Amino acid sequence: MTVAEYIGRFHPLLVHLPIGILLFGFALMLYQKVRRAELTEAISLAWLAGAIAALLSCGAGWLLVQSGDYEAEAVQVHQWTGLATAALSFLTYAFVKYRWLLASATVILLTIAGHYGGNLTHGEGYLSFVNRPTEASDTTAVVIAPEVTKQDSLVAANQPQVRRTFFYRDQVVPILEKNCYSCHSAKKKKGGLRLDTEAFIQKGGKNGGVLVAGNPQKSKLFSYLLLPHDDEMHMPPKGKRQLTSQEVAILHHWIAKGASFKEEVEVIQNQQPSEVEASAILPLTFPAALADCTIVPQKETHAVASVETSILAKPTDAPTTSTVAYFQQQQVTLTPVQQGTGYVAANFVNVKAYQPSMLKELSRVQGQLVRLRLSNQPVRDEELKPLSTLTNLNRLNLENTQITDAALAELKQLPKLEQLNLYGTAVTDEGIQQLATYPQLKVVYLWKTKVTPQGIERLKRAKPTLKIEDGQQRLTLPDTNKTTKTQS
Repeated sequence: MTVAEYIGRFHPLLVHLPIGILLFGFALMLYQKVRRAELTEAISLAWLAGAIAALLSCGAGWLLVQSGDYEAEAVQVHQWTGLATAALSFLTYAFVKYRWLLASATVILLTIAGHYGGNLTHGEGYLSFVNRPTEASDTTAVVIAPEVTKQDSLVAANQPQVRRTFFYRDQVVPILEKNCYSCHSAKKKKGGLRLDTEAFIQKGGKNGGVLVAGNPQKSKLFSYLLLPHDDEMHMPPKGKRQLTSQEVAILHHWIAKGASFKEEVEVIQNQQPSEVEASAILPLTFPAALADCTIVPQKETHAVASVETSILAKPTDAPTTSTVAYFQQQQVTLTPVQQGTGYVAANFVNVKAYQPSMLKELSRVQGQLVRLRLSNQPVRDEELKPLSTLTNLNRLNLENTQITDAALAELKQLPKLEQLNLYGTAVTDEGIQQLATYPQLKVVYLWKTKVTPQGIERLKRAKPTLKIEDGQQRLTLPDTNKTTKTQS
């Protein structure tokens, strides 16, 4: 991230200053007129302060647009009304004789600029009085009844019936629109990603594709929904509305069936037309058929803070410029854990050609590294030995790596490890019993492993304070074996 991009991110904070100050100045003018109090100097000061704040906000906003996360056309109205507001604020301060006229125009422009800014942040229609569609329950989704081609009443009852469905349009788009468009659409495209059209979904973003047809677990569009809520890659971000279990089920079903963007035709044999219409409403129920699909519980995952807080309280030097440059060259992202400290998190998410030697190079930041994410890399047991030197490592994500029980013996040497993600690994009941000896471990994620409920119970008895996330919820789909599909 460049300095300009960093400053630009302050725009959402700075933009509230001129709004409050300018409206306060206008309120003082109203008070002066009604009560005939002498507040001219205070009013002038308010308009000057508001004008300066508006100018700073415009500057930060311009830098934010340069990051590429927003389409230039989408911010045109917000940008120019914001600049006009700043200009009129200075004029209102300077020309006392025309202050009422200029102040009124400024407030009107301020309102327009704020409205279009809200559209960019929250999506169009966020102030609409029109009721949004109600959410499906968490256990049953009603798939919008598709168009049915009814046969003439004289046709035999056992004549094959045809049903047309458009799952992407009717089920997937509403979920994306409600949860994703505010950050990933024509107006705003965080990470260079748009999810508002088929072409952009298939294109992906700055970090590559997000959709692998037929494989939900390898599709970032789906797999990022399953990450712990405090994981920086979890989507939607912490603080935003999270998808319900049913919405997760719908996205999984769509991707697993090939992520079709087309209307589908189903031919149902030996059913009455009325039965075809009835079967048009397909429930997605819990739990059985999608045993491979785990979801994060809707409640917030626990904060791991105690040991990490004590680590961050101790001063340390930030990694050197040459160290940061080296990891950038290896496509390993280093980000500050907390502003004002030298501690960092290392993320291998963008690494295209993983090499075991990369883990040895982490010794360059052995005192500063607090969080490490190795998910979806071909990491093996013996390659984790260099991690034993990372004395401040507090969170370790080994999701979908190739480690086994043997790796757990190495990791117990980490004195400050509080959170461990073993999702999608080959650890077993016997292996996880070693976790009871980890001195600071508080949270472990065991979804999609070889661990059984019996093994988890043994671990709970050995270490009662350990929070174990095992993804007990599972998704299932109705039996559709009776149907055959062709795409139109």
